[in-house]
Amino acid sequence: MLSPEIIELLRKKTGKEESTIRKDISILRRKYGKLPINAVAQLYALENGTSVLTKLSKSERESLPNVEIEKPVRVVHKTTRSSKKTLVEFVRYHSDNPFVNAHVLEINKAYTYGCLTAAFILCRKVLENLLTDIVKRKYPQNKLENIELYFDTGRRRTRDFSEILSNLRKRASDFGPDKGLLERILGRADQFKDDANDKAHSWYHIVKSRKELEDTNFQDIIEMIVRLEKSLEASSPT
Repeated sequence: MLSPEIIELLRKKTGKEESTIRKDISILRRKYGKLPINAVAQLYALENGTSVLTKLSKSERESLPNVEIEKPVRVVHKTTRSSKKTLVEFVRYHSDNPFVNAHVLEINKAYTYGCLTAAFILCRKVLENLLTDIVKRKYPQNKLENIELYFDTGRRRTRDFSEILSNLRKRASDFGPDKGLLERILGRADQFKDDANDKAHSWYHIVKSRKELEDTNFQDIIEMIVRLEKSLEASSPT
């Protein structure tokens, strides 16, 4: 049963009517039917830039995927009105997948509050997963050779970002008129493959200014990926 406390909290945080919230959660539950209804409400909260995780029971929390991050959300809500900042939309991208949206929101929060190295590494994570999704969309998953493009079945793990980029480069001609667009995306992605590795694995690499992050023109890469996604969608068989 959907918790009345969660409904009331969502109503206050989103400004939506209770009937609208219940309807939206019911629709979202169709995608996540195995999750408890209150856990689905947390996914709905994430889509709306908030959280109700504190209202979930231990078992409901444990049912959520591991990407759930609560502490940064709590910090934002505990700040006073005088110390709150207007969220800067460094990245603009919307997905039907609430976890993708949650990552984009987290990048924007990190950028807004000056956690620039974290924002850079999160950009790399989003980029890597978006390009992996391009592979999955382009190549049918009913063939082992296609699955091997992004997943190492022998080691039972997703391939490294460098392998994803390499496999896409080798098959750029498969994308027909979008070959040039794909190659531009891959060329721009290289900086995140190398720099994000340094920043994640070394004490000596840190993003010290917003300009360093802005100079990556990450939003340009995202917009090119959106164009490629739309092209693949239009060319896919119905």
